[in-house]
Amino acid sequence: NARHVVRADKSLRAGKWERAPYVGVELEGKTLGIVGLGKVGAQVAKFGKGFGMRVIAYDPLLVRERAEVLGVELVELDKLIEDSDFVSLHLPLTDRTRGMFGAGEFKKMKKSARLINSSRAGVVDEKALVEALLRKEIAGAALDVFESEPPPRDHPLFKLDNVTLTPHLGASTEEAQLKVSIDIAEQ
Repeated sequence: NARHVVRADKSLRAGKWERAPYVGVELEGKTLGIVGLGKVGAQVAKFGKGFGMRVIAYDPLLVRERAEVLGVELVELDKLIEDSDFVSLHLPLTDRTRGMFGAGEFKKMKKSARLINSSRAGVVDEKALVEALLRKEIAGAALDVFESEPPPRDHPLFKLDNVTLTPHLGASTEEAQLKVSIDIAEQ
């Protein structure tokens, strides 16, 4: 989404050689805010640091020492929302996290910020996200999970150019499937 790879791929496959519409943003020097610093969130933190990003996180269950080992600064959720150029969600869906990202949170984000949700669908209010994207309150989003899977063909997210959508592929790798199979067999 930050480099418009999907849109540029479609354009090139359609026989066009356009570069100007796909000028993106670099990751180096940007702030990555991670909500939920468990196993996946910690890996995302390492990737962010590898790209030269400042990495901040919100996780009320994480001890400060663990964050220090990861080289991540723990902050309150509001500060993460306001300071991040990219917000990546990695948390379970609970009563506490349901609708955690809605209209109020999108208004607090930078207009240049992008939201990434590959955790659970209900954490993000999809209607509020669509409105925030249409009003340019945030620059973009990438979603791997949806309130209804598969989403209906007329879902408003499908009409937006500033969104990258995938069909719940987070754990869809050969290695992840093998690990799950082994875990189930061991149990």
